[in-house]
Amino acid sequence: MKKNLITVVILAISIINLVFNILLVFVFMPSTSKTNKLITDIAEVLDIEIASQTKDDSTFDVSNLAHYQLEQGNPINLKNDGSGDLHVVQYGLTINMDKTASDYSKVSANIEASTAMIYDMARNIIGSYTYTEVIDGETTTNKIKEELLKQLKETFNTECIYSVSFYNWVAQ
Repeated sequence: MKKNLITVVILAISIINLVFNILLVFVFMPSTSKTNKLITDIAEVLDIEIASQTKDDSTFDVSNLAHYQLEQGNPINLKNDGSGDLHVVQYGLTINMDKTASDYSKVSANIEASTAMIYDMARNIIGSYTYTEVIDGETTTNKIKEELLKQLKETFNTECIYSVSFYNWVAQ
């Protein structure tokens, strides 16, 4: 009889446990579904933001570049490096623009009309470097290009300008 009573108690506790488990499923399932939907929505928004911030340069077609070449300007004095010698840089400048950009024709016309301002921007940026930095190699030249590109994009308020290139770069 004692065994039988223990079996009945275990059976009753198991049935109560089963009822509680079913109750838990129905109570927590809707909130879990809502939480899952919220997490999915947040992940989608983050994916969209990440996708919009990354540029896919691998699909850019080089044939869509228009080159605006500014004639080689006057020599630019470099920042004094303390050696007592006067150092200068002479260069030519090419601005590469994306012909498929919506504001290409407007920016192109503005650049043609603003060559003196562009030379002045380049003069200010290049003149802030010393001779030692300029002859250091591609590192400084790339920094100058990046600064000039950033300043041109800000000045003309466009993403149409793709890159800046120097030609006949001579430092003395």
